[in-house]
Amino acid sequence: MRLGALLLTGLALATASLGAQRKPALAWEQVPSLAWQVVPGSLRLEAPVDAKPSVGPLEARLTGDGTLSIRDARGIIRLRTGLPGRPLKAWRDGGLPLSPASGAWPFPKDSPLSQGLGGLRWVAEDFRPFLRGLLWILEDGEGILTVVHPATARLVHLPLPPGRDLELRFLPDRLVVAAGDVDRGAPRQWSIPWMGLLPRLAVLGPHVDPNAKAGTALAPFPKE
Repeated sequence: MRLGALLLTGLALATASLGAQRKPALAWEQVPSLAWQVVPGSLRLEAPVDAKPSVGPLEARLTGDGTLSIRDARGIIRLRTGLPGRPLKAWRDGGLPLSPASGAWPFPKDSPLSQGLGGLRWVAEDFRPFLRGLLWILEDGEGILTVVHPATARLVHLPLPPGRDLELRFLPDRLVVAAGDVDRGAPRQWSIPWMGLLPRLAVLGPHVDPNAKAGTALAPFPKE
């Protein structure tokens, strides 16, 4: 009996160990790094051109424990998920700060990214107006920036450069991350052009249903 118990215990431990090894990676653990560039010196913080927050029938709600939910005008939850950590800082649209970082905010159901990348002016001198309708969340681990698009109920995780007490600076042509505390000799500021972020932000746009039937010249709107 003791031998059988020992065998069963060993089997259970081996199964548990195998299950731990096969534990799926979290969404923010799978994202590749970004091409952050070191910024020498200091940069002047510029306010967004349009200082008014976007409004609309959608509600983005973020709690202090990092639970994010998106509700439509009927109160139907379109997205509910957990973030990498607790919200430390948050911004909306093209860089408007939200204080506190947890709360509930209205968002529009249409925005430049609602039309996909085709709704953006790639050569615009100031790209920030085309960030309307986005929610940017920095968690307390300060290693991941979560960008949420309430209009499509989609989000993307962006890995940040090393540093502590991070602050985002939304400039016309790029996003800057400034660290208040870094290791000795390490850079304090990093940046990436908005054009360099577009491949990641494209995930926030509408997705085409691969199972949808294609129309023809005679039947542009095929029936089910």
